[in-house]
Amino acid sequence: MTARRKIALVVYSLGMGGAEKVVSDLSFQFAKQHDVTLILFDGSRLYYPYAGELIDIQCPSKDGFLPRLFNFLDRAYQLRRIFKMKRFDTIIGVMEHASFPAILASRLTIAANHCNPERNFSRFDWLFARWLFPRAKKVVAVSKEGMRIFQQHLGLKNLDCLYNPVNLYRIRELSKERSSVTIEGQYIVAAGRLSPEKNFKSLLDAYAQSQARQTFKLAILGEGPERAALEQHIKQHGLEQQVILPGFMRNPYPYIAHSHCLVLSSLHEGFPVILIEALGLGRPVISTDCETGPREIIVQGENGLLVPTNDVPALRDALDRVCLDADLHAYFQKNAVPSVEYLDIEKVAEQWLAL
Repeated sequence: MTARRKIALVVYSLGMGGAEKVVSDLSFQFAKQHDVTLILFDGSRLYYPYAGELIDIQCPSKDGFLPRLFNFLDRAYQLRRIFKMKRFDTIIGVMEHASFPAILASRLTIAANHCNPERNFSRFDWLFARWLFPRAKKVVAVSKEGMRIFQQHLGLKNLDCLYNPVNLYRIRELSKERSSVTIEGQYIVAAGRLSPEKNFKSLLDAYAQSQARQTFKLAILGEGPERAALEQHIKQHGLEQQVILPGFMRNPYPYIAHSHCLVLSSLHEGFPVILIEALGLGRPVISTDCETGPREIIVQGENGLLVPTNDVPALRDALDRVCLDADLHAYFQKNAVPSVEYLDIEKVAEQWLAL
């Protein structure tokens, strides 16, 4: 029997995002056998549910160098106070804005990074990483390529890789719920924040040029600052009757489960959970071959297709292959679920506790 532990999960918030969803899932999994505490810097946005105790230290982000510096020190001070009082056995800081002050507060911190650092780390992030990451118990990248980048830049001896997990049982149960928006007929699905890095304009361009558009609609689930621009782009292509932007869905899984396939068109990713979820629901996937992430989930020609980033003709051709070749679609569908079973939350949670 596993000894009961006191586990702290430190993250900026439980707002929308892949890293936040992983924290939510891990909290429920850990709570089955351990005492879990979530420590947030901004508890005003609770999009995801959680298990265990929640502590909001009320230190949201600030603008300006000095306010950010004092905010960082305040976070570290408050975390040190909480760590000393609670005496956690395991501390996991998720993303650099949480892991940096957590490391300063305790060298027991495991720093989890859910991004491509080449794309997402600023000059100051790299400075803090050089100072703090060697002090952490472990620095965890969510992809092998991300791990290589950290090693190249920092030469760390405490570096490891753990892939993002998915609660496969839970998403399958959620996929059985009734959808709040009905999509008539067959459709392709995409999901993510409506922001530039998700590159939905290229997806719309590829879809507009495809043969698949004659049979399949396109549903893009999500909300964000590019909504107006995307709506205008849809009008320019004359796709108002074929493309649906239903907004942010707390439960996207019925839409994914009933789709023909899922498409990810991002310019960069860390280790995109949405691909694992789609495959776990038996859906073939198409993804841009970002520097980190998708190529470690998709086995080309086995459970989906990888295409170069920002390559509209390649994405168009991939859409047509998956949508119009029934034999290929069936082959991908058969391989989808087995290809991600090793990423189930139960298996990955144990790997976290073994660090």
